[in-house]
Amino acid sequence: MMQASISFGALAKAQATMTKSSRKDLKKSKNSSGDGWEDNEATERKAGKKDQRDFTRSSKNAPTEISSKKAVSRRREVVPVKKREIRDPRFEPTNGPVDQGKIERAYSFLDDYREDEMKELREAIKKTKDEDVKETLKRKLLSMESRKKTDAKKRKAREILDRHRKEEKQLVKEGKTPYYLKKAEQKKRVLLDTYGELKGRQLDRVIERRRKKVEGKEKKNMPRARRMAE
Repeated sequence: MMQASISFGALAKAQATMTKSSRKDLKKSKNSSGDGWEDNEATERKAGKKDQRDFTRSSKNAPTEISSKKAVSRRREVVPVKKREIRDPRFEPTNGPVDQGKIERAYSFLDDYREDEMKELREAIKKTKDEDVKETLKRKLLSMESRKKTDAKKRKAREILDRHRKEEKQLVKEGKTPYYLKKAEQKKRVLLDTYGELKGRQLDRVIERRRKKVEGKEKKNMPRARRMAE
């Protein structure tokens, strides 16, 4: 069998050519496999630039404006989920109108708790020597007393209204025309009942305080020039 004689230089040249060709093929295969990653990276860079361009200004003193050409998200709400509403069965319309008097009677024990708490606050105010703590306790006590007075006024107004409704029902039974009490008249009756329960100096103080309150409202509604003249 004949053996072809090939020079060493020819072999080295052929090996170099093959190595170069294999490197090109490897690079080509890497590029083809990494196209998706490069495309994604390029898309993200473009999106980042676009997001930066979304916030523009017509001038340096103008407020920042958001572009209306922003891409819409591909996520869609196929089945709309209804927002959960928290309901209190005690105040459902199916239960009829709320009877405030009945609720107050049912929770009247809370008034006793508040009275005990106010009593404890008064004792704590007397005992404490820290002025900051004392001021905090006084504010809390004042808030509770104010709420108590407000609740008493509302209760009085409801009692007057309930009493008037009973009178109206009686008039209807007798075949007479009922008289519907307006809010202004309700307020007037509450004041009359309140003042009727007061006596002596206590009544004078309440009247004087109310007179000053009315005068303050009148001055507030008065034109400024006239107010300055007085």
